Amino acid sequence: MRTWEYENYDEYLKHQNATTLKKNNWVYAQKHTIKNIADYKGFAVKNILCHGTRAAGEQKYFAELYPNAYIIGSEICQTAEKFPMTKRWDFNKPMDEWVGKFDIIYTNSFDHTITPMETLEVWKNQLNFTGTLFLEYSAKKSVHHPNDPLDATDDEVRQMIIDNNMIIRDEINEDVKHKGRVFICEVSR
Repeated sequence: MRTWEYENYDEYLKHQNATTLKKNNWVYAQKHTIKNIADYKGFAVKNILCHGTRAAGEQKYFAELYPNAYIIGSEICQTAEKFPMTKRWDFNKPMDEWVGKFDIIYTNSFDHTITPMETLEVWKNQLNFTGTLFLEYSAKKSVHHPNDPLDATDDEVRQMIIDNNMIIRDEINEDVKHKGRVFICEVSR
């Protein structure tokens, strides 16, 4: 596993903003992946958090399936709050109002973390008692680059999840973008 070494946090922000601005109209999440998550989790869901969402594509997909849920996404780019259900926030960092709140956390942006173990800890702490983290990841698309700083194998991601006191309940790996997988994680209690 490798993470890109930036000169400072501002350099990280610069690269993440530039990448998002180039891809702002591109939605990585696939509607059928979000449907598979809903099928797994069921419909007693009140609070959903999506991390690294650019233009809120995944929030919109979740809203179709959970019209009465509170749905919010985090996005680091300065354009974040131009999009519905989106808050400008660095997902690597905790936010007090999100701690212990969410039934579902979904992300396909783990490759954008600069602190993978700490970021997993932040996300774990945002889950409520019955919450589930759905972490979509493609080792094939994982590169060691300023725009995608985390480069890890599936086994390394799996081990980071386990080392963060989470249990991988299952994986969705059928028809996931770029031959990736969605790790289905819960807090080990």
